[in-house]
Amino acid sequence: MTFEELQELLAEQFSCDTAELSRGVALSDLGADHEDMVELAWALGEALGVEIDESELNVDMTIGELWRFAVDLAENAEM
Repeated sequence: MTFEELQELLAEQFSCDTAELSRGVALSDLGADHEDMVELAWALGEALGVEIDESELNVDMTIGELWRFAVDLAENAEM
């Protein structure tokens, strides 16, 4: 998954433009709530081919932190 693909996934989920989704934007800035975290965990897991528990995500994460989380998951899944 590329950062741009993550932006696309978030833009679709939060009905916004990818230009608004810089690394410093927190998920809470997008109006994320618990239900969004459940959906995001599912969508991200689908995209990466791994299972993600929504408790691993939180609304205070920035998009940059979410990206690092996704990259780490993908790298560990390959091992």
